[in-house]
Amino acid sequence: MFNQIINMADMLSRSMNNFSEEKKIYNVWKSVVSKIKTSRDSEDCENRMPIGERLAGNTRVVDLKNGILLIETDHSGWIQYLRIYEKFIIKGINMALPEMKINSLAFKIKGTSAGLSESYDKQLMKEREKYNKKLDEQDKELKKYEKPVSKEEGIELPPELLAKFDNIRKSIRESE
Repeated sequence: MFNQIINMADMLSRSMNNFSEEKKIYNVWKSVVSKIKTSRDSEDCENRMPIGERLAGNTRVVDLKNGILLIETDHSGWIQYLRIYEKFIIKGINMALPEMKINSLAFKIKGTSAGLSESYDKQLMKEREKYNKKLDEQDKELKKYEKPVSKEEGIELPPELLAKFDNIRKSIRESE
């Protein structure tokens, strides 16, 4: 249990490294998001803050896992804006931090307990259910086209059909 003892300096060093990584992601997030401009930003009154700066002020990075960046917002309306500019944001972050390899964004509203593992697992289960349902439908469709099997293979054919096959066999034998 206590076979690996870490001194306080190493603990602080490790936590500062994690903190600097988190700060780097946070700074890049704020920088990229604050660059978002809409056509309405320029037409609105000069006193109004551009949408990118408002987005940056109302969002924060919570987690990064498997290339998915979890973002927390103050209100669900901000999530709609972030979805609109998702490609722009991902491209901007990947340009600034290529080692992060971010490929999508996930969102949660402040105060909820959703995390990346939960949303990923839920999405995975939904996809599996869809896939299994599709497979079941395809199996049903294929069963419509299965050929009837002879008595030797376990399924009996109707007597009329068996009689016709017997007649065909007899005619083949007589012709030989």
